[in-house]
Amino acid sequence: RDKELLHQMKNDLNLENVLFHGQQKNPYQFLKFADLFILSSRYEGFPNVLLEAGACGTYSLANNCPGGITEIIQTKINGEISDIENHEEFAEKIIRVLQENHDSEAIRDSIRSRFSKEIILEKYEEVLENLYIK
Repeated sequence: RDKELLHQMKNDLNLENVLFHGQQKNPYQFLKFADLFILSSRYEGFPNVLLEAGACGTYSLANNCPGGITEIIQTKINGEISDIENHEEFAEKIIRVLQENHDSEAIRDSIRSRFSKEIILEKYEEVLENLYIK
């Protein structure tokens, strides 16, 4: 149903350059070459897809919704947060962000320095040690 609606919107708006790839087993090939990743969710737990986009060096624009987005996005470094309910402002932000240059290596470093496997495992060890000591 949503698929049909999206295709109809594409036709109605004459968006010739919009492609629908469907579900992909390997999204990294798309994230790596994307100009921008947009997370339009209205609720997220911990959005791993923001980590994946950042690991590919892709800047993100995420909807300001409940969940872990604010833990991942470092404003103007690896992405920005905006309110998708304000459609005009969100669209303007997309256009502005696409006109800017973003440092792919700084984006990757932002993710790597806080969410690498080694760092996360170390945090788990700290939690488990504190549980064991008590």
